[in-house]
Amino acid sequence: MNNTNEKPINTEHVYSEIRKRILKLELEPGQKISENQMAEEYGVSRSIIHSAFVRLNQQGLLTVYPQRGTYVTSIDLKFIGDLLVLRTAVEKESVYELFEQVDEQNRLKLIRQLERNLDKQEAYRGADIYDLNFQNLDSEFHKLIISSVGRYRLVEILGDLMLHIVRWRNFDVAFDKRMPNLIDQHRKIVETMKTGDFLKVQKAIAEHLETISDIRVRAIETYPQYFIEK
Repeated sequence: MNNTNEKPINTEHVYSEIRKRILKLELEPGQKISENQMAEEYGVSRSIIHSAFVRLNQQGLLTVYPQRGTYVTSIDLKFIGDLLVLRTAVEKESVYELFEQVDEQNRLKLIRQLERNLDKQEAYRGADIYDLNFQNLDSEFHKLIISSVGRYRLVEILGDLMLHIVRWRNFDVAFDKRMPNLIDQHRKIVETMKTGDFLKVQKAIAEHLETISDIRVRAIETYPQYFIEK
């Protein structure tokens, strides 16, 4: 798989690649995979694959069933919903502090930063998938808001749990072709921020982050093998 000019594939590389494939749903939720299969695919020893699998299992992206094998973890919409509630709470608190503790000059500075980010987002309006470059802009957009009051540590505390939100977003955007909608929702957040009404900003953020209820039934009907039924 490698030529002599490439860096040798190690556990970190294999882990990162398999994780990326899971998050992008190239390895589908519920799909069975094996150490032998991946060792052959990446041209490495089973011990390297095993180490990568252990990390992915710890992050909840792989599930091991004794005597049955290893499977890409199915999407648990209840779990995703709970994570989105936590994520929304962090951002709503950040918005409250933004209007309570940050002066108007610095709020205007933040708005200008968000508008520059939005200008870059527009290049991806026609994309069919949650493009990695757009994903970085999306993350930056929200980080700007949360970091403006020094609260980004709260997102970092969620750590690996955020990976499950990323995978859901990859599904959500592609399933309903929601890229234009994401950009419009981001713009609405900025426009409401200009009004000075933090309650309206909080509402816009909550509407933006709650992505399950509108598509739950259709998603499960179309891809029943992806989801954990509870």
